[in-house]
Amino acid sequence: MPERIKFRDGDDVRPVAPFLEVFARTADDVLEPLTVELLAAYGLTPANLSWIVHLGCRKIERRTFDPNDRIEAIVKVDDHARHPVLATCANFRDNKTLPLGWVQYVRPNEEFPEIRFRFTPAAGRVYGASPSGKPYDPKGPEPVHTDSNVPPERILYDPAKGGWLGYKESGTASYLLTNPAAIFTSVADGSAGYFDDECDGVISVSLQVGGKKLSAFARIGAGPPTFAPDTIPIRTVADELEQAAFGVTHDDPATLAEAEEILRRAVETVRLFNTAALNANTIQGRTNQTSTMARQDSNDFGRYFEPIMAPAIVDNRAILALHQNVLTALRSGTGAWFGDALRRPEEVGDLSDIGRRKMPAMMRGADGRHLVLTRRQIDAVVTAAMGSLFSDPAEASA
Repeated sequence: MPERIKFRDGDDVRPVAPFLEVFARTADDVLEPLTVELLAAYGLTPANLSWIVHLGCRKIERRTFDPNDRIEAIVKVDDHARHPVLATCANFRDNKTLPLGWVQYVRPNEEFPEIRFRFTPAAGRVYGASPSGKPYDPKGPEPVHTDSNVPPERILYDPAKGGWLGYKESGTASYLLTNPAAIFTSVADGSAGYFDDECDGVISVSLQVGGKKLSAFARIGAGPPTFAPDTIPIRTVADELEQAAFGVTHDDPATLAEAEEILRRAVETVRLFNTAALNANTIQGRTNQTSTMARQDSNDFGRYFEPIMAPAIVDNRAILALHQNVLTALRSGTGAWFGDALRRPEEVGDLSDIGRRKMPAMMRGADGRHLVLTRRQIDAVVTAAMGSLFSDPAEASA
């Protein structure tokens, strides 16, 4: 372990490059790391393993439904060299590829005998279809670089082959793709033809043992870096999985620690916010200057555009203090009222002043409406608060 973990090198952000570790099921109820020693026990070496990396960037294809817009790479690895992952696409210009990062089968040694594989994501760059970012006229000369931030060497897509440059979508059907729709860079004539090197996919490993093929796989993905790697957002995929696995309510009353964990994550989320901007405050004389829930309520439903909270009370420090007060109330057994302040899933469309001010406030869910905790998270807060209210103070303190 390093003495100090660094997330930056000067002005650059270091990529999070995880190690993937292989485990072996050596008995019905035993799962243990696959090591050099375990391989040797079966007369095998690390060279007997083979890897296949299959990564793709499907953002364009999932909108255009053109299979020729599929960007993907398949890399086979049988050594310990560092291999670039270069994705191809039928609608790319000739001999152009999209770099998706690097992969490497880590060479085990005495200190680290485990079988591991590493994926290092790409640089997080934007690529394009035209040096100008404007629609292409196949009958005329290709526009020269003008207002695009994409340098010529990152112009990969061929607008003479595919339709991503100038692509448009509108109407109700567009919301079947994403909600909100059309979340790509556009100019007046449609898509500017941009895409990036985000990707996801599968890394699989196989091994022949006694005439039988054993295999395993892991799913990986690469996206924008997190600038708060020590924090967890208020609602995550893990919360969805927990509710799917264990239900919307707790078999026993949730503990105060579970409720505090949810509140702590709320504090961490708020700590990273420009709460004045998210509230749609007037900032430096400008209104409606960024994408907020106030804007979406107005655009989607014609609601009168106005800040969600009173502009004077959304100072970031004041909201952090409010969350701390709620945490104190829960610990003291006087926080049962907090459950009423939480937005319920059936209330995401309540655009009244009271409805928009429920917690968590000012944030958007995946459905394009006001964010809500999972029912299981809400149950944890409510049952923990009621438990602390009616439990013995000495016992609660212990």
